[in-house]
Formats: sequence, structure tokens, C-alpha cells
Amino acid sequence: MKKGMTPESVEQMGTQITTAGEQTQQIFTQVQSRVTDFDWTGEDRDRFVSEFEGELGQLVQQIVQQAGDFADRASRNAAGQRDASA
Repeated sequence: MKKGMTPESVEQMGTQITTAGEQTQQIFTQVQSRVTDFDWTGEDRDRFVSEFEGELGQLVQQIVQQAGDFADRASRNAAGQRDASA
């Protein structure tokens, strides 16, 4: 037996996905501040900060982008279900 989509539930899920992406960015920004403000000098520190901001920063941006894409897709799917049910 198939069960149809509940558009409201899918939209709510999309909102939760967007929120998760935003929270990921906020957490990264908080940790980034601690990393860059830590009382540590030298080449090791510079390399660590560079890798943290560069590599981890790119991954965080990918998460935020993908979360936004999935949220948009959920919204489109919910709208499509509403149109199909009308």
C-alpha cells in the first residue's frame, strides 16, 4: 500500500534542513573565532588556522549549500503534490 505525501510535513522537513545548515555555519563561525584568537604563534599555528578555515570552511559551505538545495527541493515537491491533489 502506498502512502501519499503530506505537503505540510515535507515543508516542515525543508525548514528543519535549512535550520540545520544555518546552525552548522554558526557553529563553524564560533569555533573559527576561538581558533584564530587562541594565544599561539608560529608556523604550526598559521598552517593549522589556514587548513581549518580553508578545508573545513569549504566543507561547511558545501553543507550549507546542499541543505539549501534539499530544502528547495522539498518545497517544490510539496507544491507539486498540492497541484496534483487539487
